[in-house]
Order: sequence, then structure tokens, then C-alpha cells
Amino acid sequence: MVVMNLWTLVAVAGIVPAILVQGGAQNPDGATAATQPPLPFYDWKACPFEGCSYREWTARKPVAVYDTWKRKRQVLANLSPGDKVTGVTGVVITFRPAIIRMDRDLPAAGLKRGDTIQLYTNRGEGFSAAWFNGHYYPEFDITFARWPDGEGCRGATCAGTFIEKGKQAWWAKVKLPSGQTGWVNMDDAEFDGVDALG
Repeated sequence: MVVMNLWTLVAVAGIVPAILVQGGAQNPDGATAATQPPLPFYDWKACPFEGCSYREWTARKPVAVYDTWKRKRQVLANLSPGDKVTGVTGVVITFRPAIIRMDRDLPAAGLKRGDTIQLYTNRGEGFSAAWFNGHYYPEFDITFARWPDGEGCRGATCAGTFIEKGKQAWWAKVKLPSGQTGWVNMDDAEFDGVDALG
């Protein structure tokens, strides 16, 4: 099942935190100049894990296709196992960011013990969109953080702990064989072909 799960994407340990930016006006510290993302935060065109790909998908179980991702929606079609669609694009909606609290200073990232990092869309391989110290980072390495249950980062490289897992939803726009387009709740759907690496 394709479920966007922040915890499964933060398991790589021992990597020095790094900041990567995709476009936008950048400050000297590597962050994109921006105000704090409003909630809900809509990350358009996002595909929230490593290998995630919008292309031909095959349903593994019955899937409802809606006319919109918005709250007031109606079912356009129902897919059966084996039905094919084309993933076109998507949106990850953050209703409540996940939060990491720093347990020690992390000078390379400009973070101090007690600081908090708010996390938005997962990017895969231990990276996430993040907000801290007054800046928005489209991709930020969070492999230094351990989960509340002790999983994730382990050992001397750990510098923070998840204290809130947040609430997000991933909706994908799909094209049916008829040419009609609709939206699928990817937190409930199961498709083969979504993970190009799988």
C-alpha cells in the first residue's frame, strides 16, 4: 500500500546534515527566502518519497476516483484491481507539521539544543521540507532525528527527537483510460508503479 509515512523515510543514520535547495531566492545560509508556510500548506506537484513517480499505475485493490481533492467531492469512477490509470500530478497537504526538538546543538545546520523544526512534505531518503530559524527549506536532511519510540537515528550522530508526527494527506490527479481526469486519496489507495525504484 502506498502510504505517505514520514517515519519510514527517516531511517538513514550517520549522515552529516545538509541543506539542499530547489530554486527560489536563496539567503546566504542556503534557505529559500519565505514566510512561514500557512496551514493548511499545499505542496503542488509533490511526490512524497524517494522513487515516487507520476506515470502509469495499476490498481491493486478497489479505488475511488473523485472529481476533486477538496472536502466537497463526488465519486467519478471506481477502479477495480488491475485497472490502469496515469498519475499526472499531485498535492501534499500539511494540516499540522511534524516537529523535531533538538536534543543538542547542531552547528552545521545553525540549530541549538531546544530549537524546534517544523516538517512539511517528505522528499525521501531522510529529507523533508522544513521551517526553522525564520526560513523555509524545500529539502532538509533530517536523518539526525530519532523517532519517539527510539527508532530512526541511533548513536552519537543523533541530535534531535520527533515530538509530533503531524498530519498530512496526499492526493494524486489521475487520468483514466477514457481520458477523464480525477483525484485519488493516496493514503487509502494501493497502486503498482508508483515507486519507480520498487
